Amino acid sequence: MSKEERDKKRKKKRKLRIFFISFVLIYLLFRSVPVLYASNIKTTLVEEGFIEESVDLKAVIIRNERLYKSDGEGKISILKGEGERVKVGAKIAEVTLDSDQSALTSKLNEVNEKINSVEKVNKEKEIKDDSKKAIKNTEELLEMIQEKVAEGDYDEVNSLKEQLYASVGKQAIVSGDDTLANQSLEQLNIEKERLIKEIKNNTINYFSQEAGIASFKIDGLEEIFNGKNINDYSIDDMKKAEERIRKIEKGDKVSVGDTIFKIMDNYNWYIMATADEVKKLDGLEKGDIVTLVINNNDKKIRGRLVKIESSKGQAFIVVKFNKFFHDYYDLRNIDIKLIKSSNEGLKIPVKAISEKEGTSGVYIKDTSGIIKFRPIKILGQNEDFAIVSKGDSNSYIDVKGSDKKIRTVRLFDEILLSRGKTKEGQIVD
Repeated sequence: MSKEERDKKRKKKRKLRIFFISFVLIYLLFRSVPVLYASNIKTTLVEEGFIEESVDLKAVIIRNERLYKSDGEGKISILKGEGERVKVGAKIAEVTLDSDQSALTSKLNEVNEKINSVEKVNKEKEIKDDSKKAIKNTEELLEMIQEKVAEGDYDEVNSLKEQLYASVGKQAIVSGDDTLANQSLEQLNIEKERLIKEIKNNTINYFSQEAGIASFKIDGLEEIFNGKNINDYSIDDMKKAEERIRKIEKGDKVSVGDTIFKIMDNYNWYIMATADEVKKLDGLEKGDIVTLVINNNDKKIRGRLVKIESSKGQAFIVVKFNKFFHDYYDLRNIDIKLIKSSNEGLKIPVKAISEKEGTSGVYIKDTSGIIKFRPIKILGQNEDFAIVSKGDSNSYIDVKGSDKKIRTVRLFDEILLSRGKTKEGQIVD
């Protein structure tokens, strides 16, 4: 090979080397620009989570409760525990009387009078054909009154009216319509024996007349609020819910008429609440099943919305429950958090969400470091986070304007917090 040929060959190799080095430098320069730009980009991982839309309300618990009051003056003994479930006929308390037993004696006299009246009615019932006679006598008196009215003899009319009233009363007794006649003579005699025994023992016993939860904590609102009147309450009634709590203890001194305990129906109970703005309860309708939390407790309970109304810019609701009464039986005025909606899915920061061609989504960094756009379907959000759909089993969702499903974000995807300042296709280290 001649010298000239060798020189040409060396020049050719030199050009190829220069071209290769230039290509590498250009490639490195091209790659370094987005890397340098992206080096300041912050990212976060997609996690699972949930977001609740809720409203805080002031509320009052309404129960079906019956008060038991002292029939005498003395000291009370408590025989059941606070909040204990009791059956019908359970002995709840007793009052050991002071020297004055006039209240018991008065009740005994009343029972004796009832017994005498019932016995008298029963005796009259035994008179043969009395019922027919009473009816016939009433009909005759009515005819005579009509005749005297026609004749203008009003003095005789007044006399006949008195006879008519007496005849009608007798007819009621004979027919068994009289209240006293309907009472059980056996029950009255049992009550009589009980009173005699209590007077002798100087003690009044108190038994539950219904099953439920016994409580000796009286707040003064038992006779103001009752579940039986739940449909009658309105926003204005919330102003009446001022508690005056009195706890009955063993050995307390009680007077005639003092409340000594109460029995509460532990099945149906209610929460009555108000919102200072109607819009806070937008979307709720009567009959809805709602979820709420009482006094920031972790426990969520569900009830049915049985009443919702608005007045003077405020909203008023009543929610009915039939579970968990025992957890709240001793509460009256409460704070509640009413959960209007709850969404569960993938949790991402709101500041990571951007739009591309009218579609909401986020930019992610894939395993190779390349930035890609992923569309999202937002289920719910607050000021800081959004809950988005996981999509189908392959993480694909329907996107408006597309005839096929598109892949969305996945759990543990690395998303950029730049709100679209990056571009798809960039490379991130």
